[in-house]
Amino acid sequence: MLQAALEAFAAEGRLVPLDDIARRAGVGAGTVYRNFPTKEALFTAVVTERFESIIEEARSLAGADDPGERFYGFLMWVVERAMFNHAICDALAPEDGVEAFGAVEEEFNEALDALLRRAQAAGDVRADIDLRDVRGLMAGCVVAERLRRADGPAGRMTALACDALRPPAVTKLRDESLPVSRNDIRCEVCGTPLAAARTGRPARYCGAACRQKAHRRRSAAPESG
Repeated sequence: MLQAALEAFAAEGRLVPLDDIARRAGVGAGTVYRNFPTKEALFTAVVTERFESIIEEARSLAGADDPGERFYGFLMWVVERAMFNHAICDALAPEDGVEAFGAVEEEFNEALDALLRRAQAAGDVRADIDLRDVRGLMAGCVVAERLRRADGPAGRMTALACDALRPPAVTKLRDESLPVSRNDIRCEVCGTPLAAARTGRPARYCGAACRQKAHRRRSAAPESG
């Protein structure tokens, strides 16, 4: 029954009729109601299982280096997962006074908020962004990715949305009329100044979004010879 519900909610979202779920499971609607008094209870059970792994991933990133890059990378990872699961997308969209997927939603909010705050403290996310902004943006990115995916590169719409979360100093394009000194290290995509690396290879990009843009450009470039 749970497997049938998982498939139905993933394909059609939380609005799928309970009778359809019963038919997928090969049981009567009464059997479903005896186990789950409402469709929302069944939806919560299904989504909770899916979000446990998402929460675990967010918590694993909480103490990682490069908090901005980890935050944006997590957003893109969740959006990609929700691309093919309408239930996850529906649960991401915040609703006033309504728990989207039960008690585990609080755990998800705490894990996501921790990533957001660390990225803001590092100066990689605008200070006026809050948790509801991020959840709404993630849900919107899923829809935008579905619309663009047929004729556009994967992750493009999410990368554009992530750019809107960055402070102006991070997203501002370089004025090409200004001279560049030998010690002026800038992002190869957007021109943002980069701090010189003390050890190891010097940085080439300001963050995950620009790194992904550069990768897409290289992938789309025709092969020479």
